[in-house]
Amino acid sequence: MAAKLAFTVQPSDATAGVAISPAVAVEVQDLDGNLVTAASGTVTLELSTPGGATLTGGAATTVSNGVATFAGLSVDKAGSYTLTPSTTVRFRSASETPLPTSASFAVGAGAAAQLAFTDLPTTMFAGVAPSANLPQVTVQDAQGNTVTSATTSITLAIAANPVQGVLAGTTTVSAVNGVATFPNLRIDAPGVGFTLSASASGLPSVTSAAFNVVAVVSVSAGGLGHTCGLTTGGTAYCWGWNNSGQLGDSSTASRSTPVAVSGGLAFARLDAGRFHNCGLTGAGVAYCWGSNGFGPLGDGSSTSRSTPVSVVGGLTFAAVSAGVNHTCGVTTGGAAYCWGLNNLGQLGDGTFVNRTSPVAVSGGLTFAAVSAGGGSTCGVTTGGAAYCWGANLHGQLGNGSTTSSSTPVAVSGGLTFAAVSAAESITCGVTTGGLAYCWGWSAFGALGKPSTTMSDTPVAVSGGLTFAAVSAGGVSTCGVTTGGAAYCWGANSSGQLGDGSTANRSTPVAVSGGLTFAAVSSGSAYTCGVTTGGAAYCWGDNSTGQLGDGSTASRSTPVAVSGP
Repeated sequence: MAAKLAFTVQPSDATAGVAISPAVAVEVQDLDGNLVTAASGTVTLELSTPGGATLTGGAATTVSNGVATFAGLSVDKAGSYTLTPSTTVRFRSASETPLPTSASFAVGAGAAAQLAFTDLPTTMFAGVAPSANLPQVTVQDAQGNTVTSATTSITLAIAANPVQGVLAGTTTVSAVNGVATFPNLRIDAPGVGFTLSASASGLPSVTSAAFNVVAVVSVSAGGLGHTCGLTTGGTAYCWGWNNSGQLGDSSTASRSTPVAVSGGLAFARLDAGRFHNCGLTGAGVAYCWGSNGFGPLGDGSSTSRSTPVSVVGGLTFAAVSAGVNHTCGVTTGGAAYCWGLNNLGQLGDGTFVNRTSPVAVSGGLTFAAVSAGGGSTCGVTTGGAAYCWGANLHGQLGNGSTTSSSTPVAVSGGLTFAAVSAAESITCGVTTGGLAYCWGWSAFGALGKPSTTMSDTPVAVSGGLTFAAVSAGGVSTCGVTTGGAAYCWGANSSGQLGDGSTANRSTPVAVSGGLTFAAVSSGSAYTCGVTTGGAAYCWGDNSTGQLGDGSTASRSTPVAVSGP
């Protein structure tokens, strides 16, 4: 009497999509292992651990003379498998376990039949190779299995080209273990809806999913060890040190390549501080993230945030600036507000009380822009007059004294400024005529004049250059001329002046590389800039990955920030 099933022809190794040969056979047997020829019913085979594979030909097979034979049985995915049967055959005892498992068998990939994109970035920076999700094409059989023996040469080209971009880098790569990865592929122009085509001899071409190429429109070097940039479309990216969540990616893991700020906000402006960052949406709503021990995020709390939180108060801002532990902004009506640490009067409200939400700067001045530094803040009125407030130990308020002030004081000299940039102990500005002036601490030549004597009033930066903008860092300063050339001066121990050396300079020295910059931003010991073509470059200290090139090696000349 029927008591069990047994595999009498075990599955043999096979090719994906090809029938297993010889055909697998299952017998109905009695307790002694004898064939029960009178048995009737059906037997169905299944993969014990399918892992996404599909078994073809394993449908219910009628038992004939005690045997179920599975001709045409095949598996579509490469891997190692076993088979288990189920049956409608009636056995002598329902308490027995008559269902065996077959021997293990391997299914290998078939012949190369197609190409497939198996990795692709969703966003690329213009002119820069991505750092993750590198374009990858796999040689596959007809079932979609990787043909690991394939060494086919695969060539990529732009298929959909919305802005007539140019594809650069290594466009032809030989597959290794069936996979071709393109590590330095880049497209020079920003656009939406690019696709790539992959081709190889003897195989049909394939087109990738669509992806976007974005340009970097601004970059901001934080005060210590991180950097943030803003791309076309308003997406914010940050990289470097992340101990307080200042990269905004919902983590505290440091990154040596750009990572998108969480939240899906579209920013119009972005500024990086020492341990926190702030940005403005197109509607003028301010958001901040990172360290918040003294309230510089302006959300009414002292809780640090690893994703953007809105600044309370319902103000509509035209500009925002993140300092060391405080933040300031200018509303669309020209009123200045500050929040955060106020131990030195840097909030400008006439007190030394810390604030976790915006407080109006005293004096009733109408500002075009403000710049939050370390313990001081400076701003330019709509009429071009510069005012500063806060710490003044080194004369960084520029009013001819070293007395700190918790309310705005006018910068001496009667100059008409287009913009000012406040750091921890120095302040620099550009006049409406393009002349650069600095004041404050002058160690290492940070004021851009041959003497290293401190100055509590503005002194002209040597060299007679015409600047479009300047950015004061910790003990160095950089600027961009009206022709797009970058110059730096001051301390250079980490190569932050970008001239290929580590020698301090008391007068401006050209940044190496011949790049044409739209703007530069000075950090504590490193500098970043964005070119007129929308590419970000950084140089100087890189101990926390703040240069964004995928390493922690410092650089004395500009290096391109990697793509996301």
